[in-house]
Amino acid sequence: MANLIGKIKDFYLNPKIKRTNLQENYTKEEIEEYLKCSEDPVYFIEKYVKINSLDHGFIPFKLRGYQEDLIKVYHKENRVILLSPRQSGKTISTAAFILWYVFFNPDKTVAILANKAEQARDLLRKVKEAYEMLPKWLQQGVKVWNVGSIKLENGSMVIASSTSSTAIRGRSISTLIIDERAFIPQNLWDSFLSSVYPTISSSKTSRVIYVSTFNGLNHFFQDWQKANSSDPSV
Repeated sequence: MANLIGKIKDFYLNPKIKRTNLQENYTKEEIEEYLKCSEDPVYFIEKYVKINSLDHGFIPFKLRGYQEDLIKVYHKENRVILLSPRQSGKTISTAAFILWYVFFNPDKTVAILANKAEQARDLLRKVKEAYEMLPKWLQQGVKVWNVGSIKLENGSMVIASSTSSTAIRGRSISTLIIDERAFIPQNLWDSFLSSVYPTISSSKTSRVIYVSTFNGLNHFFQDWQKANSSDPSV
C-alpha cells in the first residue's frame, strides 16, 4: 500500500502527467540534454516529441524540410503569417513549438484563438498529447490541466478560446496564435483588433502568429499580401 501511494503522488490526474513539487535527481546526461533542448526547438521536437499517426499510433516527429523551416521562423521572428494548404502538418508543427516555448520560457502565456473555441482547443489537445509522451524527467510539473487551459510549474500557461473582443482581455499574452484566421468573419476580426490587439502588439517581445488555409480574398489574404510585399508603403 505504501508503494502504491508513493506512485500515485508522482503524477497529476494520470500517470502520464507529472505533478508539481517533485524533487528530481538529474543525471549529467539529462542535464546536458535539457540544455540542448532549451536552446534548440528543432532538436527538442525531433528528439522527444511524438505525434499520433493514424496507422502506427504515437511515433517520433520527424520534421519535413518546410516544417523545420517553420519552427525556425517561429523561434526567430515575433510576427509571423502563414498561408498553408490543408494536411501540410502546420497544426502539429505549431503545437510542438508551443510545447517547447512554454517548457523553456518561464512565466509566459500563450493564447490560442480561433473562430470557434472547439477549434482552438483541438490545437491545445495536440500540445497536451505531445506533453504526455515526453519522458518524466523532461516534463514540467502541471498545476492546471483542462479542456481550455494548462498551467505549468514554471509559471507558463496555454489557453484556448474563440476569437472575441473579451477572449483574452486583461491578460498579459506573450504569444498570440490565431488559428485559421481566414475563416474568422470580418466583423468579429475587426472587433477583436480594436479591443485586444493593441495591448499585445505594443510589446516588443510578444509573438503574434497567424496560421490559416486559403478562404478567399479577405482580411487574412490582404495581410498576407502585405507581409510578402517588397514595398513598405503597401
